[in-house]
Amino acid sequence: MKVAALDLGTNTFLCLIVEGTKDGITKVYKDLATTVRLGQGVDKTGEFHPDALDRARACLTEFKKEIDLYKVDRILAMATSAARDAKNGQELFKIGEDLGIPIEIIPGEDEARITYQGATAGLQNDEKTSLIIDVGGGSTELISGRGKQILFGESLNIGGVRLTEKFISSQPVSASEQKAVEDYIRQQIQSILPELQRNKIDQVIAVAGTPTSLVAIEVGGYDEKKVDGFFLAKDRLAYWVHEFAATTVEEKKQKYQLGGRADIIFAGASILLAVLDALKLPGMIVSTKGVRYGVALEMLKK
Repeated sequence: MKVAALDLGTNTFLCLIVEGTKDGITKVYKDLATTVRLGQGVDKTGEFHPDALDRARACLTEFKKEIDLYKVDRILAMATSAARDAKNGQELFKIGEDLGIPIEIIPGEDEARITYQGATAGLQNDEKTSLIIDVGGGSTELISGRGKQILFGESLNIGGVRLTEKFISSQPVSASEQKAVEDYIRQQIQSILPELQRNKIDQVIAVAGTPTSLVAIEVGGYDEKKVDGFFLAKDRLAYWVHEFAATTVEEKKQKYQLGGRADIIFAGASILLAVLDALKLPGMIVSTKGVRYGVALEMLKK
């Protein structure tokens, strides 16, 4: 069966077109990503900005062209944080209806399972306890598990777009704004730290655009074979947080090819670093998988 799994995030829209069986994915045809910034201003206004909806329509129109080329059997788009928060969220669903792309909001209780199974797709080691970190634009998911069993899952209202809009007025980031971001992240993590520490965590697996962008810089450009499975040490992560705080958005675009992620990468990297600090761990494994793989696996199982 061929399926198209879409992950409509607060910052980035992703589209994965795969073939597979109920036992898993056998072939990947396309893995597309576009910076849409759907969450633009949602934290302040409670609504999707008209420009964000225009970008969403343009992106999904392009995705649908690709999906039609591969004659898929099923399509499903999952929307997360921004769609839950926006008063005019129905406008996003209307775009999906117009294009023949069914959009669902991931229920909170399913989000952890879908994210976990997507992030661990292809991993063999069932003995280790893994903590999955999915830093989004509006929220960050933290899910610990062993093998197929989920031990704990929580969604925190900290994400790259949300924190940048809330705390950062200009870049380079001032010392006081850096501290405000760090303090806020730390408070959020402290609220779930006892639960996270209940099971000794053997490894952290980070998914989504923030960690994969960092590794792309480390290895000299995005190459999935080099990025997937890369171990990003905590001292390198700390170096990048400092570097992103000290540079303008334009410098981040020019020097590090960060494109539409340049203005939010400081906040995103700060979240990753704060988690490693809280758990006193030496680094994280970066995975190029995530929610879209989980959504594809869900469709293949059914």
